Amino acid sequence: MPDDRWISRGPLGQTRHGARRPLAAPPAIARGQVHAWHQRNRQVTLPHGMAMLEEYGNLDNLRRLTGETDADFRGMLFADSDIYKTLEAAAWEMGREADAGLRAFFDRTVDLIERAQQEDGYLDSAYLGRDDRLPWSDFAQGHELYCLGHLIQAAVAAHRAIADDRLLGVAERFVAHVVDRIGSDDAVEYCGHPLVEAALVELHRTTGAEAPLRLAEAFVRRRGAGFLRGVTFGAAYYQDEQPALQATTMRGHAVRALYLNQGITDLYLETGDPAMLDTMRTQWDDLVERRMYVTGGTGARHEDEAFGEAFELPPDRAYAETCAGVALFGWAWRMYLATGAASCLDVAETALYNVVAAGISAHGDSFTYVNPLQVRDERPYGGAAPDARRRWFSCACCPPNLMRTFATLEHHLAAERTDGLDIALYASATVQAHGATVEIDTAYPADGLIRIRVHGDAEDGCRRLALRVPGWATGESVTLRRNGVDIAPRIEDGWIVVDDALLDGTALELRLPVQTTVIHPNPRIDAVRGTVAVRRGPVVYCAVGDVDGLTIDPASVAAAKSTTAESAQGREGRIALGPRLELAGHRDAAASAPLYSSSAPDPASTPATVELRPFAEFDGGAAMRVWLPTA
Repeated sequence: MPDDRWISRGPLGQTRHGARRPLAAPPAIARGQVHAWHQRNRQVTLPHGMAMLEEYGNLDNLRRLTGETDADFRGMLFADSDIYKTLEAAAWEMGREADAGLRAFFDRTVDLIERAQQEDGYLDSAYLGRDDRLPWSDFAQGHELYCLGHLIQAAVAAHRAIADDRLLGVAERFVAHVVDRIGSDDAVEYCGHPLVEAALVELHRTTGAEAPLRLAEAFVRRRGAGFLRGVTFGAAYYQDEQPALQATTMRGHAVRALYLNQGITDLYLETGDPAMLDTMRTQWDDLVERRMYVTGGTGARHEDEAFGEAFELPPDRAYAETCAGVALFGWAWRMYLATGAASCLDVAETALYNVVAAGISAHGDSFTYVNPLQVRDERPYGGAAPDARRRWFSCACCPPNLMRTFATLEHHLAAERTDGLDIALYASATVQAHGATVEIDTAYPADGLIRIRVHGDAEDGCRRLALRVPGWATGESVTLRRNGVDIAPRIEDGWIVVDDALLDGTALELRLPVQTTVIHPNPRIDAVRGTVAVRRGPVVYCAVGDVDGLTIDPASVAAAKSTTAESAQGREGRIALGPRLELAGHRDAAASAPLYSSSAPDPASTPATVELRPFAEFDGGAAMRVWLPTA
């Protein structure tokens, strides 16, 4: 095992390079929105997912290999990965709070995995025990290395959260098999679905072994050499049309691209290779300036689940897969660690409170796969059944991805800087760093008041506390009090840095202007010209129901009235992102006009009340739109 410098209890271990470092110990969460999400995840979502793995045959696929069933293989080629993601989430949850049900599932499933693994280390139920499919016969679509990546991440979680190394042994044996087969300098293979790259870096951080790190870098540097050409949707779908470190745009399958960039950013955080960070900065700018939905969704095309051209962001045809939201959240966090940029956290926050939160029902047992920004009455939500959310999917990558994301949220709230601590994402929590304990109390994002109290003194030279000011917050509206006295906050690059704050007894009160505002789209986004969106803090809103012909006056948004609001301390698991809103609008007479006419439509309209709710609260079964035409 590595020396103490590497000890970490979170999904990302301590890194060699970068502007920030993950916390060694996770913040404690006992109240607020993140706590509610934790409770929902542990009490509802994970037990539901465990049942679905039985119902959909994922676990029987492994039992085939141990002789416990003669059932045929069921599901997608990557069915094993859903098991590994669920185990990862269970480990993180058990690390926070013991749970007999999760422990029983974890133990029997790990035992099954150990028995299913082959003597040479190989493990993939989609290929073993079959005459029609051979291991390592399809690197483009086979997903074997992708499944290995999720196995590694589950193993790391079990090691760090509950000190259980059984999966770590399975993962290390599988990696040794891969190194022996395709790890040589003259090998050309890599996986059509990235993810293993980031996982291999994490295995290196966990064990100190160099072979996983070298293999991860080899997979990145091999990519773009043409190994995957001639496959479905073309090379760009797999980010294989040019060398990975020469690419300047986000292209191809959105989830694949974002996972690849997680891996490249992780490699930078270990190697310090400036070319890797330069490439990531360039692609990051391309994403946030040209190819990301206002909700943090990515992927404009259904056909290949891909990024479209620059500014190709149709609201009604948005794919915006839930997994892409999860992948963007993870890449944004890594980019923040690499650069220290508050703007990266703005993107993480946008994705979390909108497209990621939208992926799961308030109760926690039904899910969305795609998250469009407009739904018409004639086409139920995402093309799905009228009830919109589904209890599971035949391609069930999204639900367990949500489980592991919500299970690790506390690890993304703060990070160490060399001279102190960053509060990165706001939630009620207790954070420990540099010898000081920082208590945070807030109902964010429903409310913009953040109270902070420090207990104990931080080490000399490590007493600065940096508070993120989100990009949506205007400097004039941000206020700060220290020990009851108003002070003028100095905002630099999205941070308020408070000197000597990490001293016993320091009390800070930060107020961010969480209020209703209008968002105007770039005019180059053809699909939403002449419309606006409404946002309250980081939370994007939508109109639901009879939206045909509705228009709003942007100037009226500031006067919007709150209707029902759920307290952030409300019932466990409840989404509490903000109140419902009512604002003045109009219904156009032109809504009933002919499809085409030689004369201009009648501009007459009648007053109407437009009710808006957080985008994440849309459950389908009705028309919906985020971008609203202006009066």
